[in-house]
Parts: sequence; structure tokens; C-alpha cells
Amino acid sequence: MESIKIKSRKGRPRRRARKVYADTKYSTPLVRAYLDKKHIKSQIPSSTKKRRPGRPRIFDEATYKKTRSTIERFFSWLKNFKKLTVRYERLAEVFLAFILVACFIILWRVLK
Repeated sequence: MESIKIKSRKGRPRRRARKVYADTKYSTPLVRAYLDKKHIKSQIPSSTKKRRPGRPRIFDEATYKKTRSTIERFFSWLKNFKKLTVRYERLAEVFLAFILVACFIILWRVLK
């Protein structure tokens, strides 16, 4: 989260996201406390069924499902590239370059 740079139309890039969408695996108190400290809104479904004391968090299920399905669809497109799935490269920079090339090819196919 510390290395995020979100480009905007003008000015310098933002250093933190406005909202974070995550799975139930990230529903830990540590993650939620970190996001609260950084003033980042979170859309994380609760992993436990039991009720917790205090005011419940606002959770927009429709927006969450739409965003998560988009993300899962993108990752399934990335899995079509065997070199990314197996990860033959040892260097992180080379692996990131292959991810960028794969994203370019995916975008090219969509716009074609």
C-alpha cells in the first residue's frame, strides 16, 4: 500500500486509494485498523457470522460483486499466459514487464 501511485489527469499522483475492495481473507482487525488509520474506506465482507459490538460497517454488496467479478475476470485472462502462470522469471522487474505486455495484449484484443 505504501508504494501505490494513482495517476490523475493533472497534478501529482495520489499516494493512497479512496476505497479498497478485498476478499473475506482480508477481514482481519489488523487490516481494517490499517485502512482506518490511513482514512481509506474498505469494502470487505465480514468473515465471521457472529455479531461484534459497536456500529456495523457499511457494506455495498452490489458494488462489491461488480468490482470483484471484474477483477476475477481480469485474473482469468492473465492465466491464459503460461509464462505468467508458472512464473519462470526470477527477477521481479522481468515478471512485471511480462504482466505489462500481457495487459497490453488483452487490451489490444478487447479494442480490436
